[in-house]
Amino acid sequence: MTVLEITILVLLTLTILSGLLFLLCVLISVKLTKEAKQLAKKRGKGAKRKRQLARKRKHLQGQKKKNKRRTLLFLVVTFLFFGGSQLVAYYQSMSLSHEDEESVVKSYFLLNDFDEQLEKAKTESESKEKLDGNIRYLASAITSYGANRASDLNTEEGQLILNRYYKAMLDLGTNAMRMTDGFYGNEEVIAGYQEDINRIRGYQKKVFELYKVDEAALKKAKSNS
Repeated sequence: MTVLEITILVLLTLTILSGLLFLLCVLISVKLTKEAKQLAKKRGKGAKRKRQLARKRKHLQGQKKKNKRRTLLFLVVTFLFFGGSQLVAYYQSMSLSHEDEESVVKSYFLLNDFDEQLEKAKTESESKEKLDGNIRYLASAITSYGANRASDLNTEEGQLILNRYYKAMLDLGTNAMRMTDGFYGNEEVIAGYQEDINRIRGYQKKVFELYKVDEAALKKAKSNS
């Protein structure tokens, strides 16, 4: 479980506990009100009896005031814990999970590397054996990350955008693995794959925009590595 998931679980647990304490205070309030009504009906015949009843009424009134404050306190605390859990859940739904973050970042670099190797294969700038091996490796890695499914902790929109991106990556990697020997010097085939890459980058851009991924930071990290 992630830190956010644990936080949500703790807040929901505290919400339930404070809610139960609130209900307990309500029941106590009902009981005290009933006792106060019964006490109000009693009449003391002697001075001593009257003083006893007066002390009981005063004590009961004090209990009612204390219980009223506790009831209000637990009600406020219940709403605060529940509101906090919903706020954390919303933040989590608008943030990439650890698994999705890793997949999106790795896929970004893999897609760029794959495009670069295709460009080299088109111009035959390196040996066929080397480029075929590189393309085969990248296609396999792209397929692996493309097989992922978006975390169900994301919003419905987020899941849709991520899964569309993953599916496109999976299709690209799977198709490329079937013909790794057919890229070298084949401009027509490579052009078709580069069109697919540009389409995937469109999906990628939507993921970056939704989850506020800093592409400039990724490029900088790549150049520094």
